[in-house]
Amino acid sequence: MRPRRALRAFNSPEYLFELKWDGIRALASRDESGLRITDRSGGDLLPLMPELRDLPVPEGCVLDGEIVVCDSRGRPAYDLLAGRWLRPQGTLPLGPRVVKRGRGPVFVAFDLLYESGRPLLGRVLTERRARLAALDLRSATIAVPEHLDDDGEPFLEVVAEYGLEGIVAKRREGRYVPGARTQEWLKCHVTPRADVIVGGLVVDERRGARAVLCGFRDEDGAIAYAGEAFVPPYLGAWLDEATRDFASESSPFSTPVGMRAGIRFLRPRLVAIVEFAAIEADGELRDARFRTLRLDGRLDDARREDPVEVPSYPPHTNPDRPRLVVLASLPFGIDTP
Repeated sequence: MRPRRALRAFNSPEYLFELKWDGIRALASRDESGLRITDRSGGDLLPLMPELRDLPVPEGCVLDGEIVVCDSRGRPAYDLLAGRWLRPQGTLPLGPRVVKRGRGPVFVAFDLLYESGRPLLGRVLTERRARLAALDLRSATIAVPEHLDDDGEPFLEVVAEYGLEGIVAKRREGRYVPGARTQEWLKCHVTPRADVIVGGLVVDERRGARAVLCGFRDEDGAIAYAGEAFVPPYLGAWLDEATRDFASESSPFSTPVGMRAGIRFLRPRLVAIVEFAAIEADGELRDARFRTLRLDGRLDDARREDPVEVPSYPPHTNPDRPRLVVLASLPFGIDTP
């Protein structure tokens, strides 16, 4: 089950709010054959994450969650986790931070889909969460995060203070629909971000990649040009090298791209995470910045989203509660900003 993008953070008694994790989405399960940890496509993650081989998942249970690696301050960091990821063609050259191993990996379990072999998908979220908490799974390799009732606005403010990705709002009475992307779950980023298809680079000889040419998948499967994302200088040489095997003579985009010196088109195989200020009326990203390659990304996930607006009410949470939820949720705690 996947979240849609909310227009902004909101307060509502119909939702509860959790941290948004900067990791790889995964399912963990155990049956008579043993433990399985799989990604969104069903790929086996255990060879990449051998530290999780003793994950204490009870037999007959299926947990939905995310695998994270945290930086020295205790914040989940996707680029640290990416160092363990291999693409089918071989090892993809990885970014500068990969030399730092980080803390983890840890499986963050935020939903319980099966218990004792019985499906819970038709049960409401609050019941699934209560059953998950009752399993008392917390260990060195598994975390079960707290949630905040009702008040997403003050929660996102605290999340921003700590330099975390964002929050997810989940409807309290919602059922679990595998594969669905609905407004039963809504993501609220501190800084808006999107998955985009990497269709090309703008490269110069001195610093490598200066910009990523971004694309979104249309309903007909075509890739529409979505503008450029600035590449920070310290990532330029790495991104130039990491994408050379994907070079193409022709544009992968179905819509025009302004030609200029340094453009290198790429076969559409890679997905990137970019942050941006806004999406213009013509569908292009404004003030976009490349963050990292999403090594578990799928081209079909790189689509434009119309954000969902939810009515908001005045907050009524104890002012200290959002901070306590953040501190109790993170696997290793976090340094004070």
